[in-house]
Amino acid sequence: MSICRTTIVEYHSEADADAMTADYIANFESMFPECEKSINSRVGPTTVVSNSVYADEAAIEKTGSGPRQAFMDKHKDRIKNVTTYIGEVTLSK
Repeated sequence: MSICRTTIVEYHSEADADAMTADYIANFESMFPECEKSINSRVGPTTVVSNSVYADEAAIEKTGSGPRQAFMDKHKDRIKNVTTYIGEVTLSK
């Protein structure tokens, strides 16, 4: 059963969103090698929605307290709010 982590990030400014998005794109492969699919949407000037799919719960847990937390800590001054949801993938095409 595949698992999806959806993260909604609101930044303090458009420049903050640009900087963190650029860093995320540049380092994604090395930070999240277990990720099977990732789709990120800039839904507003300061808001990004990220959906990342993993094979199972064990794969998603590998990233949660390690690379993901380090990345979020690195950019904590840019982030206004973060909301995260984790759930079973019910449709993937």
